[in-house]
Amino acid sequence: MKIRTAKEQDLPQIVAIYNQAIPSRRITADLTPVTEQGRRPWFEAHLNSRRHPIWVLESAVEKNKVFGWCSFSPFYDRAAFDQTVEISVYLDPSAKGRGYGSQAVRFLQAQMEELDVHTLMAYVIEENHVSRKMFEKQGFRQWGRYPNIANMGDSLQTFLIYGYQKSVE
Repeated sequence: MKIRTAKEQDLPQIVAIYNQAIPSRRITADLTPVTEQGRRPWFEAHLNSRRHPIWVLESAVEKNKVFGWCSFSPFYDRAAFDQTVEISVYLDPSAKGRGYGSQAVRFLQAQMEELDVHTLMAYVIEENHVSRKMFEKQGFRQWGRYPNIANMGDSLQTFLIYGYQKSVE
């Protein structure tokens, strides 16, 4: 697996991978598929941001085969929160269960110092046991719980907040 900064031509694969997560209603809070056009402002904001990049996970075997992506996003639009980012990790279903999510999280943790990030935050639907286990395995701790906050159409879902901080010296 290779992780690299996303390029303009990666948007279709990023959107396709994201859209694969929507039908489960236990991974993302979107209820209908997103479009490339609708995600373009979000994507361009990441492409043009030093502090909040998006990266793609590429196959080491199949050249240019993107099977996942991860990103840093602003946590909260206030100056005091500049050193905190929300992270996202999405994988194509064919890539799940192979440790790539954990590798992506370790990669994000490794980017913290270079990008002057102190805290990583992740929002996880409580029923998403795979993501919860992955974050916990990488040193994240559950910091909060928003009960029944998301109406997913088939149920009300609880969001958990996971956090990770680099050591304070």
